[in-house]
This record gives sequence, structure tokens and C-alpha cells, in this order.
Amino acid sequence: MSFNEVAPPAGKRRSLFRLALGALLVAVTSATVIVGAPAPAEAANGADFDPGRIMSDSVFYAYGSLNVDQTQAFLNGQSGACAAGYTCLKNYGQATPNIGADRYCSGYAGSGGDSAATIIVKAANACKVSPKVLLVLLQKEQSLVTSTAPTPRNYSAATGFSCPDTAPCDPAYSGFAYQVYYAARQFQVYAQNPTLFNYRAGRTHNILYHPDASRNCGTKSVYVQNQATASLYIYTPYVPNTSALTNLYGLGDQCASYGNRNFWRIYTDWFGSTISGLDTKDAISLIYSLYGDILLRTPDAGGVETWRNYLIGQGWPTLTVANAILYSDEYYLQRIDAAYREVLGREPDPTGRADWLRRMQTRQVSVDEIRLNFTRSMEYYLRAGGNDAGFVGVLYQTMLKRPAAQGDIDYWVSMSAAYGSGYVVNSIWNSYESGTIRLNVVYQNYLHRDVDSNGISSWVPLITTQGDQAARSALVGSLEYLYMARVRFPQP
Repeated sequence: MSFNEVAPPAGKRRSLFRLALGALLVAVTSATVIVGAPAPAEAANGADFDPGRIMSDSVFYAYGSLNVDQTQAFLNGQSGACAAGYTCLKNYGQATPNIGADRYCSGYAGSGGDSAATIIVKAANACKVSPKVLLVLLQKEQSLVTSTAPTPRNYSAATGFSCPDTAPCDPAYSGFAYQVYYAARQFQVYAQNPTLFNYRAGRTHNILYHPDASRNCGTKSVYVQNQATASLYIYTPYVPNTSALTNLYGLGDQCASYGNRNFWRIYTDWFGSTISGLDTKDAISLIYSLYGDILLRTPDAGGVETWRNYLIGQGWPTLTVANAILYSDEYYLQRIDAAYREVLGREPDPTGRADWLRRMQTRQVSVDEIRLNFTRSMEYYLRAGGNDAGFVGVLYQTMLKRPAAQGDIDYWVSMSAAYGSGYVVNSIWNSYESGTIRLNVVYQNYLHRDVDSNGISSWVPLITTQGDQAARSALVGSLEYLYMARVRFPQP
């Protein structure tokens, strides 16, 4: 296929003959390297192919999934000894050019000699596309990964970028390094300009089974769920039919096409499932939700892009991102300021504010212990009346949200006389009743509902021993929170 920044005309689409030939070449070359090759990550089964979700965004854009050494090791294991007079991809190297940065990629720093593995990883990192995707693309287009006798043409048109079936490749993009870099870049062109192309995420499209209209093969209605899948259909605008998926390593009937089938199958055989993690829309919804619930503000564009890259580009779990925000200086300062205002009834002094931030940064205290410390202070004791009975009454109102009975007051006054007011504060704070109330606040803040009985029995023991932050972390990392984020902050 020719890669263009707008959808290519039909005359530039890769012919079915070349798609079928590619399928046979992949099957043949794969068969020739079974001996000595590593076992597949996961045996592909055509029944698992989902035309609406060929690959998750978090897999497709995981640019940090392989480093140079890992990529080289992978290449070493995919082909046998090179035929005499040929250079296999695992042994390939070239002088590479400098390529300037633009809004799609960060550029390429040329070198007097970069290996194929280095070129793949540098392009992946520059354009934030998985190096695994680029490896599969090289195999799908030219069988370069497994070939023991690649031709100069295989390298000069390695990814098919700007190489239409009806004309020679554009010489401006000829050569392995240009082919890999600009193919990776093109996937960002697709993602950043979705309205320019025929296939878009979040829409239903009638996708051809076969490019030859005279065969009357028809179309399949496909709801394209995510950007990675939309990009694959822009690249190869055909969907495999049942015969292509049933004979996964061979040919189907006259209406079969193989491009997206081969991409999915090769990736699955080499690296495992194409479906995992988040898609871009869910990631952005989650970021907006985390900022709103934790930082109490809308995320700036830089924040959205930073966390999207971690979730999609580097495959961070949602819990890791949520914890990074929960343990950020911004959240610490928010909690410090709230403790001063709500417990001590005054604005924080600069010295105290900075000291509490340092203690939280160094894990000397948790984000919730500042409130406990302030409640145990003489300043708070004096605000509560300066006597034990009044102090106990205020603790009941603030921690248990109810007045203290006289018997309660008498009991805790005696405990204060025996063990000190700090003992009383700690005991009431860590009680099951107080833990249930605080847990319900966490549920309301993050899941926007009251805690149920199962939540109480599960989480109250946790927060009374590990603090409220443990419950916050668990809830914002949950599937319920992610599903709610999707509803609260839907993305177009």
C-alpha cells in the first residue's frame, strides 16, 4: 500500500495478488525456520480475530516495549543462516540520515552505522509506535524478519511506504531507514488527523472483503472500536472473511483478503495477544477523571499527553498512574492546606507547609496523618474548649458525626487522664465506626456512591491499619472507576 497523508485512491491499494503472495511467503519462510526458532508467544486461532478491535491502542503505541538489545535478540531468533551473497535483517546495517522533528515524530539522529534493530527502535521511540508493530509490518510487507535471502528491493520498499502497485516507489523514501521511520510516522498522521481518512474509531464502516468489485464479494459492517484498528484499515482497507480466518496459515476462497489477518496472526504468534490494556479514549477519560477527583481541576494539555503516553505508549497499569497522582506534590499540598483550614481553622504558614510537604515526600508521614497530628495538637485542644470533656465532644462530632453521650465523655476523659489526649484521638480515629465513615467519604469522592456492606467488611480493616490513602488507591485503580470515567468524560 502507498502511505499518504490522505486516504489513497483505489489504484494505489496493494493488489490481492500481492497480499496472497505475502501470505504464502510468510507461511513458507515461517516453515523454514521452525528448527532453532523460539516457540510462538501464543498460537493464533482465527476464531479470536475481532474485526472491530484488531489491536488495542496500548499495544499498538507501546513504543517502549522493546529496546535495541531485545529487538536484536528477537531478530537473531527469527531466521536461520543467511544464504550466500545475501544480508539478513538481523545482520543489516546502514549509515542513517538526520530527520527533523515535526508534530508527528521527534526526529531521527543519523549515524555512520545503525543496525536494523537500532533503526526500528529509534523510529518507534521518535514516533511513539510499538517496535513490535514495526517488526510485524516488515514481515507482513516483505517477509524481511524471517527471510534468509532478502533482495535490495525488499529493503528499499521495506514497509511499502509511498510504494504504489502502479508506479515505482518514491525515491525520496527509498531505503530501509526511511521506510521504517516514515511508516511509523504515518501511523501518527492517521491518529492525529482522523477526519482525513476513510476509517475512524467509534464509527461503523462497511469494509470490503476484496478489492476486485467484479467478484461481488460485498462488505462487512464493522464497528471500529479504537484508533489502532482504524489505522490498520486505512493501511489495508479490507477485512478477512471466514475462509481466510479458517485457513489461518494459508489461502481462503476467491473473496478472501489477507493483509489485516496476517498482521494480527504474525503479532499473535510472535508476541501474544493483540488485545490488552487501555485504548486512547479510555486513557483520556481516565486522566480527566483522576484530575477532577484527586486534584480538583481539569487537566492541562501537557498533563493529558504525559499520562496518555505512560498509559498507552509505555503500558503503565491504571493503578500506577493513579498512584502517581495520589502521591504527587500537588495532591500533598492540597491535603496539607485542607488540614490547616479544616482542623486548625487557619491558613497554613509557609514554614509549616514546606515542612509537612518534605515529610510526605520522604514518607515520614502519610497524606492523612497530618490531620491526625493536628487533631492531637495543643492548638486543636484549645480550639475544642481547652478541657477534656469539650475535647471529646468535638472529636465525636468531627470523627463520628454524632454527639457524644455522657457515658462516652466520662470514659474518654478517664482514658485521657490515664494515657493522654493523643491516645483518645488515636482510639476514636482508628475505631470501626470512624473507619466506616471515612471509607464512605472515599466512596462518595471517587465512586460517587455510598459504600455497600461488602465494601465495609473488606476496606474498613484496611484503612484502620494502612490509612485512607490505601482505599483511595484501590478505588481509583478499579474497573468500576474506569467504567465510570468512560461515562463521565466520554471522548469523541
